[in-house]
Amino acid sequence: MKLYCKIVLRGLPEAIAQFSTPVTTFCMNRTLMAAYGEIGINVFSIISYLSSFTMSVFFGASEGMQPLFGQAYGAKQEEDLKHYYRAGQLISIIGSAVCVVVYILFSHPLCRLFGGDAETIAFTELHLWEYCWGFVVGSINTMISAYFYSTRRSGQAIALNIVRSLIMNSIVITFAPLIFGKIVVWHTFGIYEILVLAVAVMLKKWSERNGIAYSSD
Repeated sequence: MKLYCKIVLRGLPEAIAQFSTPVTTFCMNRTLMAAYGEIGINVFSIISYLSSFTMSVFFGASEGMQPLFGQAYGAKQEEDLKHYYRAGQLISIIGSAVCVVVYILFSHPLCRLFGGDAETIAFTELHLWEYCWGFVVGSINTMISAYFYSTRRSGQAIALNIVRSLIMNSIVITFAPLIFGKIVVWHTFGIYEILVLAVAVMLKKWSERNGIAYSSD
């Protein structure tokens, strides 16, 4: 039972993170229907396909770094841990930035892959960059989450993923357009990722305020 509880605790942050897509999709669909009608839903469906590919880059990078984080942490090699963290963030930022550039430069042929009509494709090309810039910030948050749960900071990882996947996304997507108008609808993804990043940085600084704490348990 003790081992089972440890497994559940270690896996809970990523379990919570999986709620991000359905919660974000639900909130975006409601907001877009109110702001743009059916064409907004059609455009977001295309963006969602591209987003799922980009998210695989995030999770691939974070899962690839996880054993390196864990190895350095277990060996109490603080310099190696910091090196892997910096390398992981660099990989995430470059990978997500490349995706954004590709989406902007080749938005028309990419949108045509998903069978939208001419009006939907034109509308998607117009707003795609407004959504995609948030991928860069999102990749940073994903790597920080992996860094937390790989170094036995499940509490911080759980808190971060709750804020990111359940709270901040639903609040920003629902209320930002009501306050600032529909012009910010497509930017809401990037906006809530920036707010989550602020929370992530504070959690990281707080957890390392006296240096990295190693546990033998």
